[in-house]
Amino acid sequence: MTPGEIHGKTLSELRRGRRDMMSAEWLTGVKDLPEADRTAAAMALLDVCLAIRRLENTRVADIRRELIENEKELERGLRDLGRAGEKLHRIKTYLKAATALAAAVGKVVNP
Repeated sequence: MTPGEIHGKTLSELRRGRRDMMSAEWLTGVKDLPEADRTAAAMALLDVCLAIRRLENTRVADIRRELIENEKELERGLRDLGRAGEKLHRIKTYLKAATALAAAVGKVVNP
């Protein structure tokens, strides 16, 4: 993929993840979790939102090299989040995938 394609696909998937994590199905599943898991879910949503904001505020040209260097990790994160989204009721699996993708974005776009 080109850096622009990686950037666009990552943003698209993160936005879908944010939408999923704000859905009624997600919120219903999270409310019954122990407090530590609810906190982890909130932190994962924050990580996803921050990753979106960072990518939105960064020009592809400015992070071209980082996108290329981290392409495999970003693709793995995109794939895993997509798979987890198919089973949204498995909250812990989804949290892990969302957090991993947000962390990969963090390697590309420095805070």
